[in-house]
Amino acid sequence: MNRPVRTTIVFGLVSAVLIFPVVEVFTNRWGWSLSFKVTLWADLAVYAALLARWSGRSPSAIVFPLLILLGTALWPWSYAGFFLLGLGTLSWIRSGICFKAPPLRLIFAETVTMAGGAGLVAAMGPSAPLSWSLALWLFFLVQTLYFFIMPGLAEKSNTGACGDAFEAASREAEKILG
Repeated sequence: MNRPVRTTIVFGLVSAVLIFPVVEVFTNRWGWSLSFKVTLWADLAVYAALLARWSGRSPSAIVFPLLILLGTALWPWSYAGFFLLGLGTLSWIRSGICFKAPPLRLIFAETVTMAGGAGLVAAMGPSAPLSWSLALWLFFLVQTLYFFIMPGLAEKSNTGACGDAFEAASREAEKILG
């Protein structure tokens, strides 16, 4: 299991466990819906920072999409819009900013992961904190499929174009042996 897959699974589990304690902290001050949307935004911002780090991109590259999503989170009565824009923002950051690959493959990977993750959340119809936590974790489990559909994408982005094919194969052999 490569690093992005393992980290996405663990990140999803931690997010699922921590989302409602964090929401409860801010509920008295902001109200439940605003604190829930801002907490989901913060969760996506941390995950986007992980994506940027894995791809070797500057964290400043993800600021603009996250600011647009934050504006939607702060806008009152924008529940469905926030969730749909959140899916679009995650796709934009992951496939548009962080990882570059053939467009058809990116579209396929994003369609599978976003439709699968959002479909699971919608099918569960979460209404209680425990069901929202389970839905969030299942969403991140489906997001790990992206790194199976796009194998080696994070590793290629980190190494970049430095070195030739022989040096890359040599480094991979040393990783296996070491």
